[in-house]
Amino acid sequence: MSKQELLNTIIMASVFVLVFSGWTICVVLWVVQYARRRKRFRQRMGLPEDESKRSQALQLWRDDYETRRKSVKRPKETLADQLERLRASAGWKTPAHLVLLAVGGLAVLAGVAVALLGYQIWLALSVGLAIVAGFHVITKQRIAHRITLFETQLVDSLRIAARALRAGHPLVGAFQAISDEIGDPVGPLFGDICQQQTLGLDLQESIRKVADSARNADLKLFATAVSIQMTTGGNLADVMERLVDVMRSRMRLNRRVRILTAQSRASKNALLAIPVVLFLLLNVISPDYVAVMYTTSVGVGMLVGTVISMAFGAVVMGKMSQIKY
Repeated sequence: MSKQELLNTIIMASVFVLVFSGWTICVVLWVVQYARRRKRFRQRMGLPEDESKRSQALQLWRDDYETRRKSVKRPKETLADQLERLRASAGWKTPAHLVLLAVGGLAVLAGVAVALLGYQIWLALSVGLAIVAGFHVITKQRIAHRITLFETQLVDSLRIAARALRAGHPLVGAFQAISDEIGDPVGPLFGDICQQQTLGLDLQESIRKVADSARNADLKLFATAVSIQMTTGGNLADVMERLVDVMRSRMRLNRRVRILTAQSRASKNALLAIPVVLFLLLNVISPDYVAVMYTTSVGVGMLVGTVISMAFGAVVMGKMSQIKY
């Protein structure tokens, strides 16, 4: 390595360290400022510093949940169970392993096709990774859409159940009405409860199993409320209507949070997409111009550092765009 190359490497490393240090200082200052604002907000609202202090209703729910979790030892989730949960969450009709194999095969074929056309191996790998990343983004959007649909249908289902109970129908009859009136994904869950009840299983246990399999916080809260009401007695229709009010309030709050964080999420996506798109375009338009990134150790090191820094930046920007409430 010549003196000029060594000097250029030192300069690039110094600039990188300087930029990274400035960015780190900004992040630390933001975290400190956020902590101060949160502390002042909690003081103005009169909230206790110890978050373990809950209301009596939430404490009752927590005690019941902890008791059930300790009494029931769940088997360790296997890979097949995880794939089945992914299929159910995304709403795929095809088995999850076939979908993943198809996406992987498509990514490999696209990468091989780009390599056979005479482009660099890094471009072929980038195309394959882009296909996998696109599939990941689409899957997350699909899961988010089904979660939103599940919440909306659950609210309608509880309203139907409350009206059926007030009309004199039994709880199983109310669940059967939900199964008949509401479609996928909520309707089949209540249909499973009715089917298990027909087979002679305990109603509370059936509701808990379905709530655990759905992995939805609102449905678990509903199962706990029904279990408590069936044990202690009370007006179950009023409980369902109150749950509906709580869910609607939470859904309105979620929509407001998404609106407030929309700009941050859009900025994150743009900042992550622009370097990747420009790099791919440079590889296609002028391969010789970016060949130094593949043929020299300094270029390869810069590529690795860029990928690591972008991944770290994506995590940090994702945390900054989330609001905990």
